Amino acid sequence: MLGRAGRRQQIGVHVDMTPMVDVMMLLVIFFMMTTAFVTVYPGFAVNLPQASAEKQAEKQLTVLIAKDGRIAVNGQPVAKEELAAAVGGTGKTTVSIQADKEVSHGRVIEVMDELHRAGVSKMAIAIEEKGR
Repeated sequence: MLGRAGRRQQIGVHVDMTPMVDVMMLLVIFFMMTTAFVTVYPGFAVNLPQASAEKQAEKQLTVLIAKDGRIAVNGQPVAKEELAAAVGGTGKTTVSIQADKEVSHGRVIEVMDELHRAGVSKMAIAIEEKGR
């Protein structure tokens, strides 16, 4: 009798992995779908001012000015002093300046001045159409 009572039956613990795999697949699908909607220039949230105007032809070079004054050329962050080197050699290319509507006018002028020193003769300030 002691032999029988001394023996313990070990109960195997079984964890069903099916629900966890289902949840993981849903998460993978969710992240795949949400990354498709990432902005063109991550890290630079620019709220353009609104005005009535026709859309211009696609620009070849874009200079972004964030609300806090940071500058980026085609999505690559640059310092104001490095702006001329970043856009150098553009010649007659039109540069689109996309400045946040809360950026000071002086900061936009500083950027335009640096672009002018770099040899850029055509500049356009991007806007967002009213009613959007």
